[in-house]
Amino acid sequence: MRSPGTDGVRCAELTKRSRDAGRRRRVQRLAGLREGTPPAPRKAWGRRLAAYVVLLVSGVFALQVVVAFFDPESIGELTVAGAGAACVAAVLATWVMMSGVESRSPAALGLALTLRGARDFAQGAMIGSILLSAVVVCMALLGWLAPAAAVRPAAAPSGSISYVTLLLGLAALFEEIAVRGYPFQVIARAHGPVAAIAVTSIVFAGLHAANPGAGWLSLCNTLLAGILLGITYWRTLSLWLVTGVHFAWNWTMGVGAGLPVSGLHLDASLIEVTSRGPAEWTGGGYGPEAGLLLTLGTLGGIFWTVRTTRLSRDPSVLARGPLVGSGWSRNSGRSEPQFGGVDHR
Repeated sequence: MRSPGTDGVRCAELTKRSRDAGRRRRVQRLAGLREGTPPAPRKAWGRRLAAYVVLLVSGVFALQVVVAFFDPESIGELTVAGAGAACVAAVLATWVMMSGVESRSPAALGLALTLRGARDFAQGAMIGSILLSAVVVCMALLGWLAPAAAVRPAAAPSGSISYVTLLLGLAALFEEIAVRGYPFQVIARAHGPVAAIAVTSIVFAGLHAANPGAGWLSLCNTLLAGILLGITYWRTLSLWLVTGVHFAWNWTMGVGAGLPVSGLHLDASLIEVTSRGPAEWTGGGYGPEAGLLLTLGTLGGIFWTVRTTRLSRDPSVLARGPLVGSGWSRNSGRSEPQFGGVDHR
């Protein structure tokens, strides 16, 4: 014979399950899924992306208002608090879509807090730093860079190297989650990796279109950088790795070499240099990302990313059930499209 207390606990559990199921059904309807029917990702991918964008934009706006309330002087400025708030908004939007719509862990996008994730970030940072270092070294060997000062002391908190490093890291993490996280996998599942790489690269370039001094060459280079990051993500399914590439790319250019990053001049760097070469090759005031030297470097990076056997997918990420991955095929009877000569599934 059951006691009244046991019946009360059981009733509370059933009520909680019913409430959670109702919440999940509402989120799924928002994303284009019908109750009681299996998902149709190819048909619903547009509504899912729209739902994600609404969640992301509204979350970023709300949290930026909170940041501005506590620090009015941060309005219109790039700050660690603002970048951190944007990351929180991106993680929350991703969690809602992955958990509420896809019934999967957000870690399936390649953001698991594991030792492999740390190694992926380090590997990506090495790739990004090598690519940008090669461009900077070429500029120096050609006589297109002139040292302007010795090592700069980092006195003010907002201008310290540690502050700028944290800012660049958070900014890279936000852009990778927002662009090459959930949206990439949704598009890849519906239309294949080439479409996902193309769309996310165009969006990535568009996000930099309003930067100071942006022009057609800087947009083309940013598009190529997006393709590089997109192929890297597809081959690894690791947001940590592409975040490492993105972060080290910007850090090496801005903090390491003291050059503008996408038209933005950072407050702290290890050295200060002036660019005196032809603007079409060095990028002029926008920085290397508007120069032909970086175009060649990025194309070389894309070629390496496609051909290398050093990139692989983490089995623990595949075990979490990403939207794309091992066993997935766009059309019945057709194998998953691959980049490179080795299958890394």
